[in-house]
Amino acid sequence: MSQRYYSNIYWHFTGSPEGVDWFVARCPKDILDQGVVSDGEKAAETVIKILESKKLLATCTEKIVEGVVTLPFCCVTDIPFKDLPSHSPYYGKVAIGFRPKPVQRQFVPVLYLPKQALPMIRDSIPNRKLEEMGRNMLSGSGGWSEAQGMRLLAQAALNPEEVEVADKQQISGFYSSFVKITDFDPAPENTYYREREWRSIGDFEFGYEDVEAVVAPAEQLQKIRKALGDLGAESVNLISWEFVESA
Repeated sequence: MSQRYYSNIYWHFTGSPEGVDWFVARCPKDILDQGVVSDGEKAAETVIKILESKKLLATCTEKIVEGVVTLPFCCVTDIPFKDLPSHSPYYGKVAIGFRPKPVQRQFVPVLYLPKQALPMIRDSIPNRKLEEMGRNMLSGSGGWSEAQGMRLLAQAALNPEEVEVADKQQISGFYSSFVKITDFDPAPENTYYREREWRSIGDFEFGYEDVEAVVAPAEQLQKIRKALGDLGAESVNLISWEFVESA
């Protein structure tokens, strides 16, 4: 089998710092500037709550450009098993891994765009009011009306600072919710690109048959194993974080 750059297990980590302002966190190191990663015990309690509810809650939003915010989402990553430790400095050492079919039915991979592309994004937002006026003039009798219509159409595309809030809201729907702003950089702490994030707009409800594994520090496994037994989900694989690091 050829070496893969992705995984067929989709992982959700439960130890990211609390209270992170995702509007300003444009790379992983920005996360640590705002908080401390949860310890194994707290992250294990979170994963047990997720298993009990059989639901990943869509509690996160991010700002794309001023006035354009994603819809609430939850997320997973498809990075290979061997690369899970690269996530732990920012998201902890506890994760729940989902099988591919239920994830691929509901989640979509994000589109990473660098901050340098923000002017391009703004320029792609038309002023719909000017556009409508221009098209109305073009439908007139020609001459001055046609020339003014062409001018307004050009102005609609070239003056994104004139965009009304209502126009911004029109483009801040489903598709823009899968855009993530981050720079591309060789240093992993300076880019989200390596994280291979997938998003679901809205909560993700799952069954225990959809869960492949839970990874956690060895000292947390007994507690998680008991919870899985109480839930009738003994088929879920338990893997120690120490094994992940040495694999």
